[in-house]
Amino acid sequence: MTTATSRPLRVLHRSYGGDNAKPRPEYYSKLLALAALLRAADALDVAPELVFINDGPMPDERLRVMERFGEVVPVRRGGSDTNSYREMLADENARTGEPDDLLWLAEDDYLYVPDALRQLVAAAAALPADYFTLYGSRAVDVERSGRRPVIRPEPAAEGTGQYVEVGDVAWYRAAATTSTFAITRRALAEDVRLLRHFALTGGAWDSATCKAIQGFAPFTGQRLRRDFLPFGEVPPAQWPKSVVRGALRVASIPVSVRRPQRRRALLGSDPELILHMEAPDDPPRRLSTRTQKIDWAAVAAETAEWANDHGIPVVIPAPSGGSRG
Repeated sequence: MTTATSRPLRVLHRSYGGDNAKPRPEYYSKLLALAALLRAADALDVAPELVFINDGPMPDERLRVMERFGEVVPVRRGGSDTNSYREMLADENARTGEPDDLLWLAEDDYLYVPDALRQLVAAAAALPADYFTLYGSRAVDVERSGRRPVIRPEPAAEGTGQYVEVGDVAWYRAAATTSTFAITRRALAEDVRLLRHFALTGGAWDSATCKAIQGFAPFTGQRLRRDFLPFGEVPPAQWPKSVVRGALRVASIPVSVRRPQRRRALLGSDPELILHMEAPDDPPRRLSTRTQKIDWAAVAAETAEWANDHGIPVVIPAPSGGSRG
């Protein structure tokens, strides 16, 4: 049987040329995030396939790096995260490949520890799962969950021992993640309709997607009632949009009812091997002891040093107001 380690990891990196006004760490830049991905790719035993899927014009410094390291593909119908995500899934599903091919779907604002992708590939080769995440700490209590997931009070792999060690990483049943995750080509072929549909359901659609692939109910009855009866919840001008969103969510429920053999396991890494470079959650989410030991500012500085050694001009502002590269 072909294993994930005998074929190259295929990385699909989606990027938007601009940025938003979210609070970010002082070291954040999309060029740093790109360099971090390339550094993690450089650590793989088998060189990965790197595809850069770009929504809109890209700053020259980032575009030059992308063209140097991989294939650049413009989004045909962009303008939103939903559009580029759905187009990426459809295009990749139309490609030929082996069922066990591993795809890493990456957004453009993550910082990676250097061995993040090595650990991912090792886990995919060792564990019988089709979905993997390197970010997030909410864990599913497998034994107590039914149609709705029961979340363990302890973060990640801590607590009840429902995890498997592969090398230095503990892999546990994750409740949810963002749109940055790994999937096998087999699962993409079987789940592409579900994945593309849930991207249309609005709100935290990535979290709803994660519930659906695992066979959990993606939305509560209370949430659906608020969609269809938005009076007092949102301004009148937004009522039609809320009702349409509710209709899409109701239509998603049959898609999420899966036979036991089609329910996926989403495995998460402990420690988290990537960081979503946004301001901390409010209230802060609980992190495992392993994750708390990672000094992300140091990872950023080391990534910038690696980048400059490889001709990528990453500059991180110094605390004094100067800069370091």
